[in-house]
Amino acid sequence: MPTVNDRPGAFELSDVFLISYAEGTEGNPKRLNIRNLITEFNIYEKLNGDFLSGDMVITDATNAIQELPLTGFERLEFYFRSPKTPNGYNFSVLNGHPMFVYNLKNRQSVSINTQIYQLKFISMEGVRDHQTRISQAFTGSIDQMVADICYNYLNTKKDVLVEETKGTYKMVMPRIKSSAALKMLKNNARSKHFENSGFVFYENANGFNFKSYEGLFCKKDGSPREPKANYAVKVKNIMKKEDDGKQVYDLQAVESWKILNQYNTLKNTADGIYASRLVTHDLFTKRFEEHDFNYYSEYIKQNHLEQDSDGDKRAFNGILPFFNYDKGDTFASKNEGTLHYQSTTSKVHNDYEQPEVEHILQKRISQSQALNSLTIEITVPGITEIRVGDIVTFTLPNYRKTPEEDLEAKDIYISGRYLINAARHHVSAINKRHTMVLELVKDSFNEVYPGETTDHFTNNENDRGLLYSASHLDEFV
Repeated sequence: MPTVNDRPGAFELSDVFLISYAEGTEGNPKRLNIRNLITEFNIYEKLNGDFLSGDMVITDATNAIQELPLTGFERLEFYFRSPKTPNGYNFSVLNGHPMFVYNLKNRQSVSINTQIYQLKFISMEGVRDHQTRISQAFTGSIDQMVADICYNYLNTKKDVLVEETKGTYKMVMPRIKSSAALKMLKNNARSKHFENSGFVFYENANGFNFKSYEGLFCKKDGSPREPKANYAVKVKNIMKKEDDGKQVYDLQAVESWKILNQYNTLKNTADGIYASRLVTHDLFTKRFEEHDFNYYSEYIKQNHLEQDSDGDKRAFNGILPFFNYDKGDTFASKNEGTLHYQSTTSKVHNDYEQPEVEHILQKRISQSQALNSLTIEITVPGITEIRVGDIVTFTLPNYRKTPEEDLEAKDIYISGRYLINAARHHVSAINKRHTMVLELVKDSFNEVYPGETTDHFTNNENDRGLLYSASHLDEFV
């Protein structure tokens, strides 16, 4: 995270060109600079959103909409970044990748000569995804298949970063879109470096990424990835003092925050985070098998956001406290709360086996859903170096203590390391300010929940109630 003296939210924006499909002068396409017409714009990145997208609000007093005209087949070219940072969003045609304008929305009049409207845009790969379908059998590792689809079907010129996967398979894509094929692949992938099966495919400013959750959390050796920023809820003064006494703006001060989801035990149980049972049926051998998943036993095998700096996994610091519940059982013991049924066919492709669903499905669902169990949204000064898929820290004060009592007091469960699940870069031309709205998720805590081996709840419940016949109903009216 760069330390700069620029006011938080400062940004650099080049000319913004709409490029028409229609011919302009000297055989070149028509170009219209709308830089001064932009009221605000947003750029969206999502961990499970496949493609970069965005929108612009245009205040048009020159009827530029008719000059091109706007038809939904325009390219959008501009460069946007934070000052003194090397990387930003390069949508220029010369050394970047233009976006595609696909929709004009909410066109309305605000005065006799002025109208406003919204332009929605997406990366060119998102357009190609809607234009083509894959009807092909792929052989090899799943990471190779992902790269093949990116280069040969999405026809991307961007960087593609893929994490190596286990196994060699034959996968048949039955005339489906690239995004559907990529979803199929990530749902069947197992990391070569980690004991997990949860993968994501997404586009950010760096290009396309195919990574496991553990690959996002840590390096190959298991050591945690360094956070890109350390965000903290502080007093409204956003100035801080450097070691040399110089006053600079604090670009990591949280302007607002809210917890979107802290826990939902019923949903987590239904989703199979804590426990599940998988019933498989091999159509070739006619065999049925049952596979039970237990959150506690699987947790220690995986890397998580909160683990020691040397890469050692902590014994247990997950989202589910360890305690006996309901006559000695734990929440992880109730396997039939969530049932999965999966038909498989061994040797369907001769020498190629299918991905091992018993090693993938339950782990993937538990890992991905556990991340959504604690979701926080924060608004912070914009920095184009921050990407979806980055690790950041978030510190929430302990509101039981006043600043006078303990300036360093923090919420020990909410504070800690987070993964950026979604990011919205918002730029206001009116306020001349760039802010980010970040959706943060985590799968573990820095502080372990208290563990209990005694059932302190159900052991103290009343005895079973009495059963009354219909003849006694009048007594209770």
